[in-house]
Amino acid sequence: MAPGAPERDGLPDGIGVTTLDAATHEVILAFADDEHVMGHRHSEWIGVAPFLEEDLAFASIGQDELGHASALYGRIADDVEHLALRRPAEEYRSCWLVEAPCRAWEDALVRHLLYDTAERWRWENMARSSVEGVPGIAARALVEEDYHRRHAVTLTARLLDATDESHRRVAGAFERLLPLADAQWEPVAGEPAALAVGALARPSAEVASDWRAEVGELLAAHGVTVAWPDPAGVRQAGRTRRSEHFAEVQGALTEVLSLDPAASW
Repeated sequence: MAPGAPERDGLPDGIGVTTLDAATHEVILAFADDEHVMGHRHSEWIGVAPFLEEDLAFASIGQDELGHASALYGRIADDVEHLALRRPAEEYRSCWLVEAPCRAWEDALVRHLLYDTAERWRWENMARSSVEGVPGIAARALVEEDYHRRHAVTLTARLLDATDESHRRVAGAFERLLPLADAQWEPVAGEPAALAVGALARPSAEVASDWRAEVGELLAAHGVTVAWPDPAGVRQAGRTRRSEHFAEVQGALTEVLSLDPAASW
């Protein structure tokens, strides 16, 4: 994308929505749904984070994620609002990590780290996509994701090194959330076909291996031993199964529409 090129929903001007094959649609939809729900979950900390700086940081990061979701939705459909808010639950493809409530601060922070370190690898995979417009979306997102990742890593490292209590709480959050985080790499059913047409450059299993190495190295540097879990208990059947928490998330996302069906996203 040329510097200064006009954009529409994250796409350079002149790139419109074209019909994508079902596998490519599913791959992009899953990432967009993750970004959408994660953006909402981050926004829940506005006004209630432990200190003002984190109110602002989580608000900013959540806004970025919602922007990424909008750009990806806009690549696969003209009606972005329908994809974002007006689908039945069974049509969403978000992972259970982003659907989880994470009401404790240490859980929200650790999820932030586990998701955003993975997100960097996922966007790099998308940056090499053959789908017109997607590499441009990825290039912009990667600039923002560098900030997200540095924020998560820096704050988590400080808490792991601060006191015995903070170390215990953050390490415990990793133990709780690693199964969900590892399971985010479960691909949609159409991933092999999407790889065949170049919609993705690398399979999820291969990218996940790089992510595990990064997370393991980070935690080892701060005295946390990683025992990678068996994610069998959180398998989503190609992301087609919603978690027990999704109804609550969807209710929050569509609260305004329930009051005013004519409202727009």
